[in-house]
Amino acid sequence: MDLIASLVNVDFIVLILPMMSFMLYDFMQPEMVFEKYGKWLQTINPFIAKPLGLCLKCMHIWVCILFFVFFGQDFYKFILLLPVSYLILLKLYY
Repeated sequence: MDLIASLVNVDFIVLILPMMSFMLYDFMQPEMVFEKYGKWLQTINPFIAKPLGLCLKCMHIWVCILFFVFFGQDFYKFILLLPVSYLILLKLYY
C-alpha cells in the first residue's frame, strides 16, 4: 500500500518532465535563448552531444535521472515512472 501511495505523489512530476525536456530542447533551436549551446552541440562528438541535448529522447532520460537524483526519489520510483514519462514524451512530440 505504501508503494501505491508514494507513486501517487509523483504523478504530477511524470507529466511535467516530458514538457520540461521539450522546453529545454526547444530553447536550443535557432533564435532562441540557448541557441549558442545548440550550435556548440552540433560541433562536438555526436556520442557526447546527444545526451546533452542534441537528441530530445536521449536528453529526456538524463533530465529524468537528474530530477530523481537531486530530489531524492527512490530508485524503484525512477524505474517505474521513467517508461511512463518517456511514453508521454513520445506521444506528445513524435
